[in-house]
Amino acid sequence: QYDVVGPVDPVLAVPGEDVILPCSLKPNTSVVDMRVEWFRPDLEDSLVHLYEDHEDRNIEQTESYRGRTKLNHQELQTGNASLRLSSVQVSDEGSYKCFIQSKSWYDDATVDVRVE
Repeated sequence: QYDVVGPVDPVLAVPGEDVILPCSLKPNTSVVDMRVEWFRPDLEDSLVHLYEDHEDRNIEQTESYRGRTKLNHQELQTGNASLRLSSVQVSDEGSYKCFIQSKSWYDDATVDVRVE
């Protein structure tokens, strides 16, 4: 049985800087062949980043996140689905979900972001 794990405490971010939103699969297993979706449950599930079929698929991505999100594809091999968010904006504050889905299973973790 796998678990998607996020941070216990809120992630603190500074406007204009980059921040990592931690998310990983335990026990450490490659998520390269899985769907990894980051979205905002507090903003009508708006899409922050989608990785599926071995590539980033951000056609439906929310406009304000365009060009500011990055998943490290090498890290996905070790179960690390953390998202790098660059040029943090005040509007980035809120709740994020990291949702990971394989053919037979899915789970998610919540990451709370505070912008200082």
